[in-house]
Amino acid sequence: MATTNSTQYANTQATPRVMNATHEDRGRVRVKAFDWTQVGTGTAADQQYLCQMEAGAVRILSVSVTFSAFGSGRTLDFGHAGAEDENGTAIAADPDAFSADQSIATAGTAVIEINNQITTKDGFVFAGQVNDGTQPAGATLNGYVTYVID
Repeated sequence: MATTNSTQYANTQATPRVMNATHEDRGRVRVKAFDWTQVGTGTAADQQYLCQMEAGAVRILSVSVTFSAFGSGRTLDFGHAGAEDENGTAIAADPDAFSADQSIATAGTAVIEINNQITTKDGFVFAGQVNDGTQPAGATLNGYVTYVID
């Protein structure tokens, strides 16, 4: 039987010891809540800016979202609206960087495990994007993002 190590565990066994980044080890789990309501009828691929995330190395752990019925075939992606990395280089907007194609045709709740790390100079906007059709007036997304920083 073979034994292999994760990068983070191997760091703790190295000589000299290598410290893991705080978004990987001993960081604090934080929460950002969001409440969003569609005003008027939205079009396919409209984005919903849900919350402003902090600068630095952030590990998105999950998003929990309760949604109203958006209609047949509608899906929801989670991503970001673009940012700058720690060196000031542009990071292109990526509407499904964290999750793609969550069905929101009928009302419900979803907890989406993400575990994705992003490092930015000034933070970034955590955003949703509804695909595959219009968004009904009064449609809602309510929930929170859990993440690690520090």
